Amino acid sequence: MLPASRRPRRQRANRPSRITATPLSLALAAALLGHASFAAAQDGQSSTNGTDSADKTTELSRIEVTGSNIRRLDVETASPVQVISKQDIENMGARTLLQVLDNLPAARPAQQDSRSLFTGSDGASQANLRGLGAQGTLVLLNGRRLSYYGAPAGFQTQFVNIDAIPAAAIERMEVLTDGASAVYGTDAVAGVINVITKRNYQGAEVSVTTDKSSRIDSYGEHQASITAGFGDLDKDRYNVYASVNLYRRDAIPLSDFYDKRPDQYYVNNPNYLKNLRLGTGSKPGVFNPGSYFAINPRTGARVQEAAPGCNNVLTGEAAGPRCIWQTWMNNEIDAGAETERMTGYVNAHFLVGENTEAFAELTYTDIDLRANGGTPRSFGTTTGNPTSWFSRNTGNTVNQFRYPFLGPNNEYNHASPELRAINGGVVGLQYLLQDVGDNYFGQRNTDKSYRGLFGLRGAIGDWNWETAFATAGTHSVTYQTINVNLDGFRKAFGPFTVDPGTGRVIISDHPAYKFGEISEANAALLREAYPTFDIQSWTRLHTLDGKIEGPLFNLPAGEMRAAFGFNISRETFYTPGNEDAANGLITQQGGSWFDGKRNTYALFAETVAPLTEKLELDAALRVDKYPNFSANLAPKIGLKYQVLPQLLLRGTYSEGFRAPSLAEAGTGGVFAQLGGFRDELRCAETNAIANLLRQSRRGGDVDLGNSLLNADCSRTVARMTQPNQDLEPEKAKIATLGFVFEPLDWLSVSADYWFIYRRNEIAAPDFSKEQDIVSMARSPITDSDRAAQAALAAMCADPASGVSCPGTLPGYSAGNVASVVGQYKNRGRTLVDGFDIDARSRFSLGEWGSLNVGVAATIARRKEAYLDDENGWYYGNTVGYHSNPRLRATINADWNYRQFTTSFFVNYVGHTKWAWDRVDAEDNNPETCTAGFLPVPEAQCDGVPSWWTANLSLAWRPTDKLNVGLTVKNLFDRQPFYDPNSFLGDSSDYASILGRSYSVTVGYKF
Repeated sequence: MLPASRRPRRQRANRPSRITATPLSLALAAALLGHASFAAAQDGQSSTNGTDSADKTTELSRIEVTGSNIRRLDVETASPVQVISKQDIENMGARTLLQVLDNLPAARPAQQDSRSLFTGSDGASQANLRGLGAQGTLVLLNGRRLSYYGAPAGFQTQFVNIDAIPAAAIERMEVLTDGASAVYGTDAVAGVINVITKRNYQGAEVSVTTDKSSRIDSYGEHQASITAGFGDLDKDRYNVYASVNLYRRDAIPLSDFYDKRPDQYYVNNPNYLKNLRLGTGSKPGVFNPGSYFAINPRTGARVQEAAPGCNNVLTGEAAGPRCIWQTWMNNEIDAGAETERMTGYVNAHFLVGENTEAFAELTYTDIDLRANGGTPRSFGTTTGNPTSWFSRNTGNTVNQFRYPFLGPNNEYNHASPELRAINGGVVGLQYLLQDVGDNYFGQRNTDKSYRGLFGLRGAIGDWNWETAFATAGTHSVTYQTINVNLDGFRKAFGPFTVDPGTGRVIISDHPAYKFGEISEANAALLREAYPTFDIQSWTRLHTLDGKIEGPLFNLPAGEMRAAFGFNISRETFYTPGNEDAANGLITQQGGSWFDGKRNTYALFAETVAPLTEKLELDAALRVDKYPNFSANLAPKIGLKYQVLPQLLLRGTYSEGFRAPSLAEAGTGGVFAQLGGFRDELRCAETNAIANLLRQSRRGGDVDLGNSLLNADCSRTVARMTQPNQDLEPEKAKIATLGFVFEPLDWLSVSADYWFIYRRNEIAAPDFSKEQDIVSMARSPITDSDRAAQAALAAMCADPASGVSCPGTLPGYSAGNVASVVGQYKNRGRTLVDGFDIDARSRFSLGEWGSLNVGVAATIARRKEAYLDDENGWYYGNTVGYHSNPRLRATINADWNYRQFTTSFFVNYVGHTKWAWDRVDAEDNNPETCTAGFLPVPEAQCDGVPSWWTANLSLAWRPTDKLNVGLTVKNLFDRQPFYDPNSFLGDSSDYASILGRSYSVTVGYKF
């Protein structure tokens, strides 16, 4: 939602000290001038009830608007700026900055902290304007930069964690939907989000909010804040205030979500519910002796049996009976982790002498995110692909791990003589290691961030000056208890030997870990075999800036003003990595590390010049110097033309840039894994086997086929991504052209065309493209592969299966991909453009109060990617394809009546195709009725349906001190639809899994 105050009437150029007062303009003035009297807005409202407002004027101080260093009376600049007040945020039902951006049409879905696990930047949330990524959106606090989050997304993208911004102290947000590198430097290609806190505050207030879901019982979101301040800046010559915000979001365990996915998810994953083993497997905490198995060396067939003492035997599988256990239902990784946040903010202003003000800010945020990993790990002897990963200190050598076998003389080898005879006594074991309990495994992320700022501002004659020093930083730590430590595993189950008959690795005949019992001694061994290891990251940012702003001289049409300034910064980023992981001892963790530091320098200048009575020029120029490449010159020019008192035309052109981050161009690299790697060869071969098995009349064949289906279409492989110190900065050309039209005092309409052409983009390797893979290695064909082929052969040889098999049965020609290597590089270009439309109206209802109605929309026109000179604009325009809707819009209506405010808010996202682009449409289209190569419901064959949700809020202020609010989110209880391209298999990017939810807020001022 955009506020009713966004579009003021502009002042006439020949009246530089006044602005015509209308209800819309006065509302914006009240929002922007924290120290101005709110009475002006009240006067403006009363004028609509009968007083002629045409002759009414109000004195306004000069203010600084996001995107400019020049103070001005006219808040409508050549660049489009959207202002979202604290009241607007409450009316839309948002409780966090992330939720505000979810309701902004110009913003696109970005990383959410609750679902950020295993992204590299676990525990943080991002802003993403225009869909150009967090690296293209600059986030400011009171006009100055914050330190990047400690852990870059995907080990590449450094960004500001918007969860660390002090929510309780927010006065408003200003969103500049235009490039601003000429003013702010790097990262401002898609726009700027400037979060502005209260300038001063006196008194005290507390607020408590709680949210609950009607669909997910475990969900809860709770906030409490207190703000207190003292001192009047005008009377006492100082003001100091502080706010503390506490936030908690409850985790959503698997037990509350496993059966709430869209129906098609269970159709496409037929064994999902069955594999949970609810009601059939042994319950958590109950001893389970496990199963033994062997692979026939001649036929490749798997033969299995339940271990003696099993009370939960599963029969009917082709390989034989086995002992099963229930999946622990406390897994919180998928649907949502638990989060606790504390943010403290202190703001102080002191008058020094007649013309100088000292100011200081201190921000501190402590974030703790935790997610239970669910089922305790099992000792699962591996016959398939080994776990593969790179590590820092082992170079290009791929580390691999397989669970070993039990030898013929192992004291825990109680397999039947028939099973032991298959491989000379060597057997595999599937056994549940539950000694450490059901809450040991999982992940935790902590982040401690701060910013301290001290500055001076004042005036020398008509010129205003300001300088400040700021120091900011973050310390992020990821704690994972999920993977094997090879040394600890060896202590529990070693020493390991190689069986001379089969060549298989086998555990000690008398291991320290005692199978068949649950004990504290076993638990201590497992805590070493599956330890909690940490990955720590630090970022630091020190800046010194200064600027001076004032009038240059008078032109015939009015005063020409200018600003000049500088910025010096010192940036560091350090991730030492975990020592065990660096040495290859932690499976699936490669000890990724970064170590970078740099000094940067910038000079900038800006001017606003009234060329005529109606035409005004805005121009800015900034020079940034980064190490390793030439100084970057970023210009910007803007024009606004007051055609009529009611009509303003405006346009801008600028050039932006993004410097390579220290993660991309420093030293170090990513030594880890890559999830979701698609190997077309293995995907096709495995699915050919699976589809034949699924036709069988024999139950075991069908289960095996269901398990194999798509199993090799998305694999986790070892991944090495190397930094590149030869990277050049990204460059961009950005333009806007639009108008603001206020035909009536109660109506404001604006429309802006925007265009961004970004080139020389810094990209991580796209491992789905052969040209990005420097090297690739495959594992050999495995025992599991041979067992699947043997099961297929047995089925085809049995007429009772009812399957007509081809003469040549499908099989495997190669093993799965084990590892890929790539490097960051400058590659390609992106072109995006579209329109922003905004309409605001304000109606007086007489004794029934007032009504504000608004519509905001972003209409995307193009999103195209230029790969290289050989492929050109290969994928075409992807607007209208998956994740790129043509239309995003919001509608709001706020009715103010006496002590009550009722708000209705609708968020709309348009229809798209299932395919990601025209190339992907060859496989995913209405004719195939698939998305991500998986079937979708028949009613959704045409693509992703359009989607909308509505919120209804009621605020009651019975006294000046007390306010009570109730918000019903997703009023009509709309449920997510199936989307196989999403993380959870549903449309949770913009359709909440929570269903209808309720929020209650109580606030009190002292």
